[in-house]
Amino acid sequence: MVVVLGKGGVGKTTVSMLIGLSLSRGNRVLLVSLDPAKHLAEYVGPEVLRGGVSVGEGLTIRQVDVESEVRKYAEKYAQWVSDIMPSLKVFNVESAVDAIKYSPGVEEEVFLNVLSGLYKAGDYDYVVIDTPPTGIAIRTLNLPALYLTWLDKLIEVRERIVALRYSIARALGRAHELKDRVLEKLYELRHAYGELYEELKSPEQTSYVLVATPEPLPVYELRESARFLKERLGNAPKLLVLNKYLPEGLAREMGVLETQERYLSELKSMGAPVMVVEYLGRPTRSIRDVYELAERARVA
Repeated sequence: MVVVLGKGGVGKTTVSMLIGLSLSRGNRVLLVSLDPAKHLAEYVGPEVLRGGVSVGEGLTIRQVDVESEVRKYAEKYAQWVSDIMPSLKVFNVESAVDAIKYSPGVEEEVFLNVLSGLYKAGDYDYVVIDTPPTGIAIRTLNLPALYLTWLDKLIEVRERIVALRYSIARALGRAHELKDRVLEKLYELRHAYGELYEELKSPEQTSYVLVATPEPLPVYELRESARFLKERLGNAPKLLVLNKYLPEGLAREMGVLETQERYLSELKSMGAPVMVVEYLGRPTRSIRDVYELAERARVA
């Protein structure tokens, strides 16, 4: 899996398209966009919002409908609560769904669930992920570690409750099973998030590509993302991309040549390969534009 990260507006979707087209030469590649802005529709048309769209022989493109996925997520968890704790059925399930939909962190959890499913997309040789802006993406990648900490504590508490119930039942001479539905669900979640966390940390399973433009805030977010990947996941970025890079003559004319070169030098000092993608002079809005950009991309 290739996960493309960067600040909003730096061209993550474009770079994801470049990577997807490059990998699709002789391979089956799935490009999935989690970008709420749905920029993929500009490249391949609105049909991408209704399902996968084939581009060339090896590339399939899919746009995740975030609102629909949030609804599915809320309904699933509301049903879990209803099934595991029947005593709570007195509460309106629809109200529970609405409460979950608008809870903080729901979008991050939805993105994480989509990521987890894509690791099992066995019909493809590569999966490329166009992520939401940096803050949401980093919080999403950090969720498995956070959940595992919570789950370990919850399991510890629940095991004590189950053991106490069993001891009381035995003391009273009543039959009582150690089997507990809540505890089983907690074990299931711990296994699922543990497996996903290992996949996110594995350089063999997941490659991270960081994208910035030669401007202060995008480069700062790229640097912070690289630090997070190294320190929290132990999986350093495989590629850094400096997008919308002005040709030397134009950069000099606009008075940004020195600044642009300074940012390029900073990226090159970070230890990962750096790719420069020259600015077309206009927004990229079609597959043809992406192919043209591919001719302007080079390793710095």
